[in-house]
Amino acid sequence: MFNKMIVYKALKLSLSPGSKGRLTPNVQTTGQDRLISLLIHDVFGGEILKTHMKKDWHYYNRIDGERVDFTGSEIKKSPRDTRFEDIPSSLDETNDYIDQADYSTFFMGFVRAFEESVGLKKYPNSLQSGMGR
Repeated sequence: MFNKMIVYKALKLSLSPGSKGRLTPNVQTTGQDRLISLLIHDVFGGEILKTHMKKDWHYYNRIDGERVDFTGSEIKKSPRDTRFEDIPSSLDETNDYIDQADYSTFFMGFVRAFEESVGLKKYPNSLQSGMGR
């Protein structure tokens, strides 16, 4: 089950200034909507969609038939101002502008923040205590 509030919390944690990622919290103005939409697709599936903006494209997702846009609040202040075209985007198109090192850092930071958000306990790096039984 996809819980938008938990994912939003994990995204917020992974984009915070104290996170180990190199990303800034000002998501839309730096074009990180592509990065976030790719991450959401890679982790939760669904589709990556795009909408024309004044100077560029805005990327977001559709999961289980529902539009999911974690950076939309940065674009439009009122729901009546939002006009989504829901144009399908390919993974190649989304990947074209993404630095893989940044993506890997962001992905791992999100996974850690998501685990923390859902209350998963951290496991020790070593399984030695269970070996030899």
